[in-house]
Amino acid sequence: MGTAKNSVVEVFDSLASEKAWEDLYSGRIDRHSYNFVTRQRAVEELLASQAFRRVLDLGCGTGDLVEFLVSKGAQYTGLDMSPRMIERAYRTHEPQVRSGHAHFMVGDSERLPCRENEFDVVSAVGLIEYFPDSRRTLSEIGRVLKPGGLALITVPHKSCINFTIRNILAPVRRLLSPLYSKLTTSALSVMQDVKHYHYDPVELDSLMRNGGFEKDSGRFSNFYLIPHPLDHVVPRLYMKLSEWLDRSSRSDHFGLLAANYIALYRRT
Repeated sequence: MGTAKNSVVEVFDSLASEKAWEDLYSGRIDRHSYNFVTRQRAVEELLASQAFRRVLDLGCGTGDLVEFLVSKGAQYTGLDMSPRMIERAYRTHEPQVRSGHAHFMVGDSERLPCRENEFDVVSAVGLIEYFPDSRRTLSEIGRVLKPGGLALITVPHKSCINFTIRNILAPVRRLLSPLYSKLTTSALSVMQDVKHYHYDPVELDSLMRNGGFEKDSGRFSNFYLIPHPLDHVVPRLYMKLSEWLDRSSRSDHFGLLAANYIALYRRT
């Protein structure tokens, strides 16, 4: 496994050990968890009207999508590079595992231990952003999907104005990082140690089209009407305004404010 992948595994192993990851989705919603919760909600809403049976969840973590997918009648398989995440996923979702509705395994999304045309849906939530070149993973997704199957992909939105502001303030943020690490109680601070690759919708759509997919639908989540660093100062107002825009029928017109792009693609 390459050095970059080792770094990602180490970070997520540490998050699993502290039970920090599943707490993002099951604990109190705050500024740290809001991005993850709203992204998952968007994923579930895109899949809610779709019919499927066999699902492969890449980068599954502790199995955050298990309950939703199994409730829709899916036979769930979760794969993650982090052994500790998989260990915790088995413990967290023991009833679904015992009933035969869910299975987890440690593996690499660039070399999937799966047959061709095996799945109706493959999800990659918060996954390809960790790879400098996502084409091998996207190719593997296409290989294991049935013709007409669905790929659900999420990425950080490159054109989000908030990311631009953070980049401009990066020198100041690096200077204050030691102090922030002492003051914050969030275990998620270790995620700063791994590089994230951002995508524009046009860029991701083009990659998927070149890989034999056509776009079914797409949307944004986590809108920064209050940008960094003010979101730290008034987190409740930031989340309230984001919720208002997220639930608005015109939210897609405000993509430049959104941190995430979530899209559904159909294998041709």
